[in-house]
Amino acid sequence: MYAKIFLVFISLFLVTCSNKNEPELQDCSMVACTLNFVTISVSVKDASGTAVALDSYEIIDTETGENLATNFNGEEYQYSKEQGIYPILSDANRVQYQNKSATLTFKGYIDNEEVINEVYEVGADCCHVSLITGNTEIVLE
Repeated sequence: MYAKIFLVFISLFLVTCSNKNEPELQDCSMVACTLNFVTISVSVKDASGTAVALDSYEIIDTETGENLATNFNGEEYQYSKEQGIYPILSDANRVQYQNKSATLTFKGYIDNEEVINEVYEVGADCCHVSLITGNTEIVLE
């Protein structure tokens, strides 16, 4: 008799257990998003507060090795570069990072010398990308 009760109890326990290691994916089909286009940017200045124009930079997804900086170019990029502001991730990448986090490495170069190497943790929900951790104001000495 006790064996049957124990077997029923164990069966119920196993049926109701779930794997907590699997991330719960959010269903985005019914989510209303704002029309804002979010871009996570980094400001680079020297010790006196003057904007630093890097010769080049990379945003490397440490998991895939993909350089995301190739997504940023054109006139708006040139203006940002003059202001010392560098985009590292935008809503254009939202689907790629939706419902998960990723580690990105920002590498900045002047005269082919690496002067910046910063790590960022980013993610995205159904609507926008977000910065989890990382320094968005870099001061070069």
